[in-house]
Amino acid sequence: MDFPKQAITLYHKDTINKVYVRYPLIASVRDTSIQNRNRTGVSSTDNALIRIFVEDCPLNTYIVEKGDLIVNSLVNDTISYNTGLTDLREKYGESNTYKINTIDKFIFGEELDHIKLGAI
Repeated sequence: MDFPKQAITLYHKDTINKVYVRYPLIASVRDTSIQNRNRTGVSSTDNALIRIFVEDCPLNTYIVEKGDLIVNSLVNDTISYNTGLTDLREKYGESNTYKINTIDKFIFGEELDHIKLGAI
């Protein structure tokens, strides 16, 4: 299956060093907020579904955890450890910034191996 892909920026929250580490990545991003509302009548917890394929970004080249941040484009900003999401949303808008809510890894040793991120 062929997924449309684009450049995104992942900000991993390094709790030991109290900084955000920036990773430029290639991913498939799909806004699911409208779809979730239409199907259930209410908004689900995830507003975006983001797939990062192993063939584009090998797992050992970045760290991702629940609570990390994503910008829906390639950016080179440094953000404050204490106000990261607020910093990004002020600059890029709420519809282009996400906080990771769920992480599912699909690693089978095949071409479509990927990590699926649910984000709010």
